Amino acid sequence: MGPDLELERIIDEILKDLASFDGSVEKGIEIIQANEVRMERLKELFAEGVDLGSYEEKLREIVEKQKELVEALKGERVALLNKLKQLNMKNKVVDNYMSTRLDPIFVDKDL
Repeated sequence: MGPDLELERIIDEILKDLASFDGSVEKGIEIIQANEVRMERLKELFAEGVDLGSYEEKLREIVEKQKELVEALKGERVALLNKLKQLNMKNKVVDNYMSTRLDPIFVDKDL
């Protein structure tokens, strides 16, 4: 397979994966992992001097979709951190109402 055909195939696969993003963290991680290998191969092809002129629009689309994916994952991260903070606050409230500390007991030997 020639470098131009391989480049086109890789770009199309990346676009297809990015288009399949459904907003879930699991799918986002799966897409990033799959595209990581493809991006490395793209770097190799670029180093070999493959002409990018005809692929410029698709590459811009990849960049935009990748940004959308990252922003969605950042939003999920913030939501998860907020839930964690709420859980910690709940635990603090419970701890304040229910003391688990035991006071020492003194036995008077004179009795």
